[in-house]
Amino acid sequence: MAARSTERLLNLLIALVSRERGYTRAELREAVPSYAESASEEAFERMFERDKAELRDLGYPIEEVADDPLFPDDTHGHRYRIPRGSFTLPPLRFTAEESAVLALAANAWTDASLGELARRALRKLEPAIDGLPDDDAPPLLQPTLTAHEPSFEPLLSAVVRHREVRFDYLARSTDTLTTRRVRPWGIGSRYGNWYVVGWDLDRQDSRTFRLSRIVSDVTVTRRQFDPPADFSMNEALSAMVSHAPARTVAVLARPGHALMLRRMASSCEAGAGPGGADVLHIPFAETEILAEEIAAAGPGVVVPAEGDGTAPTLQAEVRAAVVRRLRAAAAAHARFRGVEVDWTVRSRKATRNKLSTADHLSRLLEIVRWVYAHQGAELEETARRFGITDQELIADLNTLFVCGKPGHMPDQLIDASWDDGHVYLSNADELSDPVRLTQPEASALLVGLQTLRTVPGGDSEAVASAIAKVAGAAGDATGLANAVGARPTTDAPAAALADVMATVRRAVEQGRRLRIRYVVPSRDELTERVVDPVQVFSSNTHWYVRAWCLEAEGMRSFRLDRISSVEDAGPAGERPAAAREAAGALPPAPGTPDTVEVVLITDRRSRWIADQYHAVRTAVVRPPDAPRTGPAGEHEAALVGFQTAEAVCSLVTRYGGQLAVAGPEAVAEQVELWVNSALTGYDGAGAG
Repeated sequence: MAARSTERLLNLLIALVSRERGYTRAELREAVPSYAESASEEAFERMFERDKAELRDLGYPIEEVADDPLFPDDTHGHRYRIPRGSFTLPPLRFTAEESAVLALAANAWTDASLGELARRALRKLEPAIDGLPDDDAPPLLQPTLTAHEPSFEPLLSAVVRHREVRFDYLARSTDTLTTRRVRPWGIGSRYGNWYVVGWDLDRQDSRTFRLSRIVSDVTVTRRQFDPPADFSMNEALSAMVSHAPARTVAVLARPGHALMLRRMASSCEAGAGPGGADVLHIPFAETEILAEEIAAAGPGVVVPAEGDGTAPTLQAEVRAAVVRRLRAAAAAHARFRGVEVDWTVRSRKATRNKLSTADHLSRLLEIVRWVYAHQGAELEETARRFGITDQELIADLNTLFVCGKPGHMPDQLIDASWDDGHVYLSNADELSDPVRLTQPEASALLVGLQTLRTVPGGDSEAVASAIAKVAGAAGDATGLANAVGARPTTDAPAAALADVMATVRRAVEQGRRLRIRYVVPSRDELTERVVDPVQVFSSNTHWYVRAWCLEAEGMRSFRLDRISSVEDAGPAGERPAAAREAAGALPPAPGTPDTVEVVLITDRRSRWIADQYHAVRTAVVRPPDAPRTGPAGEHEAALVGFQTAEAVCSLVTRYGGQLAVAGPEAVAEQVELWVNSALTGYDGAGAG
C-alpha cells in the first residue's frame, strides 16, 4: 500500500467537501500536494480521474458544475465539489431486535474481504443502532456464509453497479463450454450453491447461472443497464422449485443402503425391486441436483431404465445424468491416479493481505468518526475496534496529522494526539458525520440478513425491517434489497426441519441434552448420539448444530436436515474445560475433524473443496497427458483431511469429473472400486 496515495485521496476529499463553490481542475492541481508534484498534465489527468472514481465508490457524490454557463461541455472549466450532507447517513433508527440481527448478519461471512465490508457497514450504522450484543458472548445462533467461487465478488460488484459481464460457462446438462454475455440482475444462494440471474444478451432471454459452473474470470464491462423494476432475487430463487413441474423418479436401493435418498423419498416399496431391492419414489425439481445425490450414494443404488408409473423419458433423463457423472468420475480418476505433485509449485491463490488505497482511506475516515464521537478513547481499545495493531493505528494517526484543507498550514491540518495513551482528534469536522453505506457494504450485510430469513421461523418482522433500513442507508430502498437473496436449502422437508430446528434451539437456550438419530452419509449409516448442543449455525443455506458428543468426547457439527429424530434427554452435563473453550470459539467449517489425508486433484469448478475441507497445502499440477511445456492448466492438487475414505468416494462421484484422487494408493484403490461398482449396475456401463 502506498501511504502517499491515501494521503492524496484524503486531501482531495477534504478539499471537495470544505469549499461550497468547489475547485476547478487547475485549482485542485495546486491545492492537493501530490497533484502539484505530478510530472505532467497527462499524469495528473489519469490520477485525478482514478481518484474521482475511488471517492464515488466510497459513497461520496462528486458534483461537476460548469464554471462558465456559456461553455457547459468544457470539462476543464468545470468545478468539482461534494455538497455537505450529500453523503451523510439518512435519518433512521434500529430497534434492539433489529440491532441483534444486524450483528449476526455482519459476522456471517467467513470470507475476509466480504466480512470486512459487512462489519464496516455495521460500524457506519452504529450511531443509529440501539445497542449491540456483547462481543465476548458467542451467539447461540449464527449464520455463516462462504463464497468459494472466484466469480462471486466481481458478479456482486456488477449486480450493484448495473454493469454487463462476460464469462465462460459449462452447461448443466451437457458440460458444453460457451461464452455468455449477461446483464446480471441479482445474486443469491440456494441448495448450498450461489446463483446469478440476469438477461442473456445472446439468447435474448432471462437465465439463471450457477457460479460453480463459471470456469473463467468474470469480465465486468463499462456498459451499464437498468434492471427490471419488479425483479426480486428471492422470487427468482423460489421459482427454481415452485415453477418446476412436480416429477417423481423410481430408484432401486439395496436394503439398508442410501439413507439420505430414503429421507428424500415420498414412498418406499420394500423388497419390490429385482433381487429384493427396495423401490424408492423420489420427487424432484431439478434433474442435476437429484443426479448428484444418487451418484454420491455410489454402489447399491441404480436408476432403472423404466420405473413403475414413471414416464420412460423421465427415467432415461435421470439415469443418463447419473451415468454421465459416474463415467466422468472414472475417467478423471484414471487420468490423475498416482500423479506426482511438486508441492513447491504453489497454486495461484488470490492474496488479500495487501490493503488497497480505498480500503485504507475508508479505515481512516472510520477512525475520524469514531474518535470524534469518543474523544479520549484508549489507544488499545481503538486499535482493537478496527482489528489493527497499536502500531498500525499510530501510523494511521500520523497520516491524518499531515492531511487537511488546501493551503496545509498548521491551523488547516487535522490535529491528532495520542501521547498519553488516549486518542484525540480535531479540525476534521467535515469528516465527522456518519456516512451512508456504499452499495458493496450494504450488499454484504443484506446477504447475511437474507440468510437469516432461511432459518425455519426466522423470517421475522425484525429481519424484514432491518433489510429495508439497510437498503435505505445506501440510498436505494428497494432495488438493492431485491438484488440479493437467499432461500431455504430444501422445500419438501421444511416442516420436519422446522421442528428439528425448534427443538435444537430450545435445547441450546435452556441448556438441555438431546438424543438424536443421525444419518452419516459417508458411511451410509444411521447412528444414535447423545449430545449437549451449544450453538446453531449455518454454512450458506445448510444449518448445523455444534454440540458436545458424549460418545466421541469432543465437539462435533451435525447438519440439521440429516437428523431423522430428536428428543429431550434431560439437563446438559458439565463439559471439560477444553470443551467450554471450544464452545466459545467460532464455529468450524463442516468436514472436521480429519482422520484420512488425501491428495485431491481439482479443476477450476471444484477448487472450493480445498477451502471447504481446510487443505493443508495446495499446488499447481500438470495432467500426465498434457504437454510438458506451456501453461500448467487449471488443475490444482490439494492435501485434504477427511473423516473417512468413504467420504472421499462419495465426493468424487457427486462431482463426477471435477475431481480425482492421486493418493495415497489405498484410498485411490477404494475410490476406483466404488466408482466401477456403481457403474456395473447400469447394464455393462462400467469403465473398461
